[in-house]
Amino acid sequence: MAEETREVRGRVPKDIKIAFEIACARLEMTQTAALEEAIRDWLQKKDSPAGGKSEGS
Repeated sequence: MAEETREVRGRVPKDIKIAFEIACARLEMTQTAALEEAIRDWLQKKDSPAGGKSEGS
């Protein structure tokens, strides 16, 4: 059974969007896969003690 997915939307500056599209194409990676990796990395970074505020702060 396929994993259930949801759409995430946001707005970024045009130059970042273009750089992202080029990087994904260069790496032969879908933008969906790249976004999922970036979000997972961000979540992990925010969850680490060195990542900033802890819960309840």
